[in-house]
Amino acid sequence: MKEFLLLIRSEEEPKAHLSPEQLQQHIEKVGSFIKRLTEEGRMKSAQPLEMEGRMLSYKDGKIVDGPYNETKEIISGYYHLLAKDLDEAIAITKKDPRFQEGIWRVEVRPIKKVEGIN
Repeated sequence: MKEFLLLIRSEEEPKAHLSPEQLQQHIEKVGSFIKRLTEEGRMKSAQPLEMEGRMLSYKDGKIVDGPYNETKEIISGYYHLLAKDLDEAIAITKKDPRFQEGIWRVEVRPIKKVEGIN
């Protein structure tokens, strides 16, 4: 099995606009999806990310804050997933109930294994 990092993208805090009932439904649907993948041995980890953070870059011999992309979209969470190949990882991702809400995008990236790291 290969490892994949799924970067969950959204604009600002998408759950902030959900009613308490919609938020509960979201938690139950996504929680069930994650639980099923974990039980199948496909999900290594999954977590939301805080909305705050910083972008660091190296420029002119020092580490600086920024630059920032001109977008409201942020990475709001991730899945660390196991699949046989990119096509299977994409097929699994398409079953994520987040897509039913129409406010999420997910970037699916294979993790490159480099000898001597971890």
